[in-house]
Amino acid sequence: MKSYILIARPRLNPTGKPVVKLLIQHQETLSKGTNGLVEEAILLIRYRIIGGILSDYQKQTYEFPACYVSYYGDNGTISLTGSSPLEGAVYLDPDCIRGNRVGSFLMNQIVQWATQWPKADINPIELSAYQGHGEHKCRRNRFYEQFGIKFDYIDNTHSAGMGRPMQAGSLIPWTKLPDNLTVIGLDDYLDEQKNTLFSTQLDLMAEQKHSNLLQAELSKISNSPFCFAIKTIWKNYSHIIGGVLLHR
Repeated sequence: MKSYILIARPRLNPTGKPVVKLLIQHQETLSKGTNGLVEEAILLIRYRIIGGILSDYQKQTYEFPACYVSYYGDNGTISLTGSSPLEGAVYLDPDCIRGNRVGSFLMNQIVQWATQWPKADINPIELSAYQGHGEHKCRRNRFYEQFGIKFDYIDNTHSAGMGRPMQAGSLIPWTKLPDNLTVIGLDDYLDEQKNTLFSTQLDLMAEQKHSNLLQAELSKISNSPFCFAIKTIWKNYSHIIGGVLLHR
């Protein structure tokens, strides 16, 4: 199982504070025939929020599914949106992480996986009108079209339509990662977290030491307030006192 960390920053501020950190795992199940060729394949891309959003969402695991079957159609069929070759749907949950290319990143992983069967037919994706409103419609359409998936829309509003027939070889994966996304290996991320924790512990130790010194000084003041007053006066006004004594 392939595992890594995805860090997403604001789409319009790629150097800003991370919006979300995801633990992503790829689980692939293959079924091969007697000839050694893959007859069925299911890819589950699971993701879990591990940072950036402090809520109950961190306790849940979500997934993007896809599948391939060799025996449906002349050259096999691929569903980019489900674990069944003839149905499926994609939802990026929770909705608070949408709009920063996280969903596009996950779909790109599926598109790259699908291209290993370039002649397989892509199960047409249906766009429903109830999902095609306002900004959501544009974002939904762009989500698929960026990968070379074309649609026959029912009208010029582009609120609903059906994907045109295509083969996996016509899909267009990303050629580079968007500026607001960062992928970190699991080991590197754990090392980074360990270093951050160690640095935090050093800071806490320094603060504790400073606090102990202040507490000790306060205890001295409490026990000998007169001596503290004399020392303070001398420290702040010794040059004046010294000058007066010399001219007596």
